[in-house]
Amino acid sequence: MTPRTDVVALVVGLVAIALAALGLWAGFGVVNWATVAIAAPVSLVVFGLIGLFASRGKS
Repeated sequence: MTPRTDVVALVVGLVAIALAALGLWAGFGVVNWATVAIAAPVSLVVFGLIGLFASRGKS
């Protein structure tokens, strides 16, 4: 029996990594908020799709 993936922890971890990357970007450079306004919703959709695929059964 293989262990199941903790999908919530996976998605929360991905969001935390994205926020940390944004914080590093703000700390070491100038943040282009127009890019963030496009990249943030797209990345949330991608993280959601990753969560959906990770929660599927192995049937």
